[in-house]
Amino acid sequence: MKRKGVELSVNVIIIAIIALVVLVVIFALLTGKLGVFSKGTSNCEDLGGKCQQNTCDLSIGQMPIPAGDLYCKSKNQGNYCCKA
Repeated sequence: MKRKGVELSVNVIIIAIIALVVLVVIFALLTGKLGVFSKGTSNCEDLGGKCQQNTCDLSIGQMPIPAGDLYCKSKNQGNYCCKA
């Protein structure tokens, strides 16, 4: 009967290791550290937009692309990413 206690602790260690690996992968996905998922997603032009100083003009069909705004600001090309 003493073997059951050893088996239980080994199972707990294996489950904890698997859970830790899953958490690290989720963290990498959410922070963009996994290049496969984040490559090209923040570039305004790659998203089909164009950087501009003023907000997107919805009356002429421009649609805002919030994911590209930070790219435009970092390149000093404007504050907004809009798709015509």
